[in-house]
Amino acid sequence: TTTVIVEGGYRSGTLMVADHAQALGRTVGAVPGPVTSAASSGAHRLLQQGMASLVTHAGDVLELIGRADTPQETPVRQVGHDVPQSAAAKDAPGRVL
Repeated sequence: TTTVIVEGGYRSGTLMVADHAQALGRTVGAVPGPVTSAASSGAHRLLQQGMASLVTHAGDVLELIGRADTPQETPVRQVGHDVPQSAAAKDAPGRVL
């Protein structure tokens, strides 16, 4: 799983999300904004400290997803369906770019 930080201040909750994502073994990416924007300072901090990979376009996100751990192959039971998790993950709304 991949977590992409788009915006967050230097001491925002967004940075806590990045910390938790790393603790869970997730790949973390950050979209840098203008260096003059306080709302971009968190993403810049993550990049500067090496805690996130640089994301400048959708291809970077796809690359990060490719580096992330592969989905578990254990089946997920849904009402009336037996769908493997990897197939369900393909249709997950969080995966749409």
